[in-house]
Amino acid sequence: MGVEFELSGPTHPRVLDALLHEYPENKDNYGVDREVTAKLDARAPMFKAGVRAGRAFLLRAARELAEHGANQFVVIGCGYARDTNVHSVTRAVAPQARTVYLDSGAIVAVHGRAMLDRDSQFIEADPNDPAAILSAIDYRRSGVTGLDTTEPIALVFGSLMLERLDDPGRVIAELVDALPSGYLVATHIRADVEAATAKTAATVYAQHGLTLRPRTGGEIGALLGGVELLAPGLVVAGDWLPDQDTVPEVGGPRCCWGAVGTWGGVR
Repeated sequence: MGVEFELSGPTHPRVLDALLHEYPENKDNYGVDREVTAKLDARAPMFKAGVRAGRAFLLRAARELAEHGANQFVVIGCGYARDTNVHSVTRAVAPQARTVYLDSGAIVAVHGRAMLDRDSQFIEADPNDPAAILSAIDYRRSGVTGLDTTEPIALVFGSLMLERLDDPGRVIAELVDALPSGYLVATHIRADVEAATAKTAATVYAQHGLTLRPRTGGEIGALLGGVELLAPGLVVAGDWLPDQDTVPEVGGPRCCWGAVGTWGGVR
C-alpha cells in the first residue's frame, strides 16, 4: 500500500491511534481519521473506552507471560508505536525478552522502525498471510535478527486486528500449527455484548471504507479453538487479571473481550 493511497482517506492504524491517544489531534493521525473517531464518540460512546481497555489488557497479558517465562513476542498488526509497548513492558520484568512488530503499510513501517531498539524490531508483513509472518519472524529465514521459531513464541494480535483480517481463524490456525509451542494473546469486539455499540461502530467504519467485524462469543471461541485458554478464559478485557489493588469498573465498557491461550505444552 503506497503512501499516496494511505493519505487519501482514513486508515485503521491512524484511527486506532486517535482512539487510543489522550489528545487525538497529534502528528500521527489526520483530520480524516479524527472524523471517524468523532462519529464513534457521538454514536457509539462506549467504543473508545472498550478499545482502550483492550489495549491495556494486551500489555497486561504480555507482562504476565513475561513474568512466567515467555521471552519471545510477535505483535501482529501493531499499528503505530506508542509510549508504552509490548517490548517495554515485557523487558521490565524479563530483560532478555525480544519482540518483533509486524504490520503492512508504508507510513506504519516508517513509524515502526523509528521506535526500535536493539531488542525489538519492525518488519513489514501482511497480517493476513501466515507464511509471510512466519518467514518474517524466523531469524534463520529472514536473514535478520528475529525469533527462534523452535522455542515458544507469544503471538499478540494488535487491537482491532482480528476484526480486520479476512479469515482470522485460518491465520491463527496456520500459525499455531507451524509453531511447536507458544501463547496467544487476543482481543475482540463482541457482537452479542453491548450489541448496539458493536453494530454502530461497524457501521461507522464501513461508511469510511474500513472493515470492522464484531463477532459473537461463540464465533470468537471458534477462532481460538486451536489453543487452550488459560483462566479466566474469554472475559471482558478490563476484567482479565486486574491489578490486585483495583476492582473492575462497575458500568465500564464491556464491548471488548480478551483471552490468553497456549499450545504445545507450555503454561
